[in-house]
Amino acid sequence: MSVHRVTVYLQTADRTRKAQVTLPRSMTASDIIKASRGRWRLSMGMDFQLVNLNTNRQLLPYDSLNNNNVSDGDVLMLLPFPTHGGCTRS
Repeated sequence: MSVHRVTVYLQTADRTRKAQVTLPRSMTASDIIKASRGRWRLSMGMDFQLVNLNTNRQLLPYDSLNNNNVSDGDVLMLLPFPTHGGCTRS
């Protein structure tokens, strides 16, 4: 265990995508969502929030993993929700 890094399990809500990752404790939830969206090609028509299943708490987007009290072995789930005000067709 490093004081600067944390190893967590990251997964999508449908559990089709899973990964064990070691991240800097300074990384934010929004950074994780952005990286996951690109790596896993997640829908651009959805927004995501990150929830720690071990504590059953939503991670605040602009706080670090350290500030959100994420520990080694925690499971972080990406939960989708529709975005509002997206593009409309005429």
